Formats: sequence, structure tokens, C-alpha cells
Amino acid sequence: MNAAATWVRDGLRRQPLFPVLLVMSVVLSASYGGFGTTANFRNIAVQASPLIISAVGMTFVIMTSGIDLSVGSMFFLAAAVETSSALVGEPAVLVFPAVIATGLVMGTVNGLAVGLTRVPALIVTLATMQVYRGAGGHITGQQDINVPASLRGIGTGTILGLPVPILLAAAVALAGGMVFARTSFGRHLQAVGSNRDAAADAGLPVRRVVIGAYALAGLLAGLGSLTEAARLGAVQPSIGQGYELTVITAVVLGGTSLFGGRGSVTGTVLGSLLLSAVQTGLVFSGASPYVFDIVRGSVLLAAVLAAALRWRGLTDALRLTGRTPSGEPRAPHHPTSSALQ
Repeated sequence: MNAAATWVRDGLRRQPLFPVLLVMSVVLSASYGGFGTTANFRNIAVQASPLIISAVGMTFVIMTSGIDLSVGSMFFLAAAVETSSALVGEPAVLVFPAVIATGLVMGTVNGLAVGLTRVPALIVTLATMQVYRGAGGHITGQQDINVPASLRGIGTGTILGLPVPILLAAAVALAGGMVFARTSFGRHLQAVGSNRDAAADAGLPVRRVVIGAYALAGLLAGLGSLTEAARLGAVQPSIGQGYELTVITAVVLGGTSLFGGRGSVTGTVLGSLLLSAVQTGLVFSGASPYVFDIVRGSVLLAAVLAAALRWRGLTDALRLTGRTPSGEPRAPHHPTSSALQ
């Protein structure tokens, strides 16, 4: 009994969002009869699937103490490539790899600019956000374009009774968790995010790790775009607008530090599901859709302030010993610069 209680306590300490999600689901189910149905929970999971896929990629980036503001625009450009390829007669077997490759290229461009030049990621991805959205608008002519029926299966189909988007999100989350826990790349991500200079001094391939993180984020943004566009059945000029804030909020809500070096894919998945559940709950309550923007912004602000206070307390304590938060015997590394690189 003591061992079981310890296991539960440790699990809740690692993933405090799980009981929050559970309690909120119970409260909303009791308040609105239709919320607690199996069909609605399935719908929440389907809606959250593109967010989960993209947020796993963002977790890689934020773990390096970086940020990617272009994910929403990558969403749009990848969807534009999808529909334009289909309209010229390309079969689905070629369209899907083309879209994912487009995401990979966009992410790699971000990674090269950040990793090789050390220009702050905030500036780089703010610029590419405009470039990618402009390119998507040029391809679509800023018009709504229907997704051909042959491509909609990835967003609306089922396999063994389970929606394809949920299966894809689960596969991405599982693979992302394995990368963090079982590979040297995952360990390097944490080391680079904790202290980039110390990681370089230790001989780690810092630039390759940073470029790889952004490249994977772009690839997963492309995959997320495929599922979202197929689920909606059309690509609109507004697709992906403001999506970067939702993705970042899901990641930091799941416990990933904006200052890098700490986080988990499981937390990201729970954060994505929680945001999707909140959005659905607001629909049931009849609240204005702008309330979700308020909730999302408030959560992100609270997470930033909490991370800043935690970092300040940690650095103040370690300054007395002459060590950095990563344990290196050197001057503390200021979080303001590392969070933007």
C-alpha cells in the first residue's frame, strides 16, 4: 500500500496537470450534460491531435531555450502546398511526403539561422513567420481552397475504430518521449538548454542539436497541418493565425521551462488536451470565443512569471556557491539572453 501511494504521489508530482484535467472534466460534465459523453471526449482528442503533434516539436525547441513564432505560418504554408499539389493532380502518396518535407525545410531554415548565427530566435522566427505566411498567401491567392476527398482520410478516417488524428498524435508523442528518454539527442537537448556555453565546452554538437530541434519542429508542424486541413476540409487564409501562442502555451502549461533544459512530452500532451477541453467547455457554456484568448494569454503569462521567479530564486541561491544552475563553477548565465537563442 505504501509503495502504491508513493508511486501515485510521484506521478502526480511529475504530472500535476493530470488531476487538473480530470477535475475539470468532471466539473464540466456535471455542468453540461453533453460534455461528459464518449463522443465529446473523442472529439476533444481529435481536435487536440494537430496541437499535440505541433507542440511536441515546439517542446524540442523550447528545451534548447529557444522559441519558434513561425509555427502557425508553417501550418498555413504546408497546407497551401498540400492543396496546390493536389489540385495539379499529384496523388496522395506524393502529396503527404511533399508537405512534410516542406515543414522540414522551413524548420531547418529557422534552425540554421538560429544555430549558425546565434541571432535571437525571437527575431529569426518573427521574420520567417511573415515570410512563410506571405508565401502561403501567394500560393492560395488568399482564397479558401477545399481539400480533395482523397486527402481527407488523414483527418477524418479511422483505423480499427480509432480516428487517424488520434493515432498519429499518439505515435508522435510516443516517439518524442523515446527521443527524450532514450537517445543522446534528447540528453543533448537538455544540456544545451541548461547551459549552452557549458555544453559547447563539454564538446557537445550544440549547433547540430539546435538545428535538429528546429528541423523536427518544422517537420511536425507539416504533419500537424496535414491532419488539421484534412479535418476541416478546406484551407483558409486564416489557418494558423495565432496558433503559435496556443502551441507555446500547451508546452509551458505541461511543465517545460521557457528557459530551457527541463520538460516532458507527457506534460505537453496533457497541456494540449487541457487547452482543447477548455475551448470545448467554453463552447458548451456559450461564452464568447475571445474568452479562450484571455485564458490562453493568462496561462502563458503566469507560466512566464513563474519560470522567471523560479530561475531568479535558483540563481540567487547558487550565486552564493559560485555555481550556475547547471552546476558549472562559472558566473551565472543570465536567462534573458538564453531564452531568446
